[in-house]
Amino acid sequence: MVIDEILAVNETFLSKHQPAQLSHLPRRRVAIVTCMDTRLTHLFEEALGLHRGEVLQLRTAGATIPEGQETSGDLIRSLAGGIYLLDVREVLVVGHTDCGLSHGNLARLTASMQALGVDPSTLPEQGDDLLRWLGTFQDVRENTLRTARAIRTSPYLPRSIPVHALVIDVHSGKLELLERGE
Repeated sequence: MVIDEILAVNETFLSKHQPAQLSHLPRRRVAIVTCMDTRLTHLFEEALGLHRGEVLQLRTAGATIPEGQETSGDLIRSLAGGIYLLDVREVLVVGHTDCGLSHGNLARLTASMQALGVDPSTLPEQGDDLLRWLGTFQDVRENTLRTARAIRTSPYLPRSIPVHALVIDVHSGKLELLERGE
């Protein structure tokens, strides 16, 4: 199992390294809302010039806020914690090209669920509602702008925090500014 490999690597790490002691506060006072896609981890550090401890990264499937969670879902709650408790003063919503959630297919989703022992017919969300719950979308730019708007208009977050919308190309690292927050 992968967990055994991870535990072994951790033991080796602990015997050879003394991790830097960093503050829990992001030095740049920025939160980045982005996707959980594994290709973004090192790409962000290099393409955006970021280093550990500088920004708060909040990762969700598709860098999206599913319908019905726009005002007070988990992402909004996490941003509120970052803003009010960690001194975040600027937010970047960064979608990316070739996102897996932009290829949402109900038949594929339900087949995968069934193969892993989950019966989709027992869930509160059915059919296209299941795709909406997951947060699938068609256009990354439209989705990124929608997420930025939801953050800007949440009653839990201050209007004084600028929220920018960007898309990064996962192949080249090029950033496209869609909307600059005020």
